[in-house]
Amino acid sequence: MKMTIQRAALLKPLQMISGVVERRQTLPILANVLVTVGERSLSLTATDMEVELIGNVDLTEPSVPGAITVSARKLLDICRALPEDAVITLALEGDHAVLRSGRSRFLLTTLPAEDFPKVEESPFLLEFAMNQSRLKKLIGKVYFAMGQQDVRHYLNGALFDINQGVIRCVATDGHRLAFSSADAIDVGAVQIKVILPRKSVLELVRLLDTSEQDVAICIGDNHFRVKSPDFIFTSRLINAQYPDYDKLIPRHIENTAIASRDVLKQALTRASILSNEKFRGIRLHLDQDTLRIVANNPEQEEAEEMVQMEYQGNGMEIGFNVTYLLDVVSAISSEHIHWSCGSDPNGGVVFKSSEKEESLYVIMPMRL
Repeated sequence: MKMTIQRAALLKPLQMISGVVERRQTLPILANVLVTVGERSLSLTATDMEVELIGNVDLTEPSVPGAITVSARKLLDICRALPEDAVITLALEGDHAVLRSGRSRFLLTTLPAEDFPKVEESPFLLEFAMNQSRLKKLIGKVYFAMGQQDVRHYLNGALFDINQGVIRCVATDGHRLAFSSADAIDVGAVQIKVILPRKSVLELVRLLDTSEQDVAICIGDNHFRVKSPDFIFTSRLINAQYPDYDKLIPRHIENTAIASRDVLKQALTRASILSNEKFRGIRLHLDQDTLRIVANNPEQEEAEEMVQMEYQGNGMEIGFNVTYLLDVVSAISSEHIHWSCGSDPNGGVVFKSSEKEESLYVIMPMRL
């Protein structure tokens, strides 16, 4: 095996796959990257047994085909340390991989390519194309609400619900729920629900860009795959039943308010400085066209913010985790935010964009 490549061309796929490489691996080979060289192509593969990511790059010079695994961290660190215009030659010599560039030479230990774990191939039930930027936006609107190390393992991920040409993405940690949807995907009358694990969702958000280029999405019983010219991302799915999210969204709305997104975000950010560092609780006092935000902490310190807003309902007081509120306000991109609740706000408060945007958020109040 031998190849020659520009430093920048090798660095891009190496950085792309580095997030998947397991740092606390149980198998030594999981710390390695599988380097597969074709006559005019190079693919780099990393896996943690749950997620597999393959980065592809074309070679401009003829090469000697072959495959080997080397330390992903060391290979990435060497590439980063080389000059920007460096040309790299990587060759297999005996049991070692030798990397040369200019007057530099690095001898790296290897493990056999045939020992590198592969994701089990299984037939996909559904395949369709989707714009990269739409998929990134769909996931980006909800991923912050996923559970983290929750004993209900199905909450440690995001639900993809595909039905009648509409794809819905849902995340909840039991205290808040985020929902986003996109239509006009060509899947016919297929109905399918799958749960993508938290690490896979975060990796996808990082991988996808805002280009108009399409990616192919493949969904099977146990795997979820996204394919683009630059990468192939494959993840195992969480095999569980997701909660019926429709029942978690309040439908009987009696009180509605409209506030400026930027003004509300700035007021919440300032008030959060003096909130309890552990519980992050703040009080919202709603009255005629006025919102009063109050935060205090065990040191007897207090912050108060007055925000003008459109509200004609009865006066009420609601407690919230300010971090949850800021996450939602940051996810909404419109100039104004609509929020609404029933006569009993303890059933959850709905937040959504003032524009026609297919996303909404539900936050459960907290007792203060």
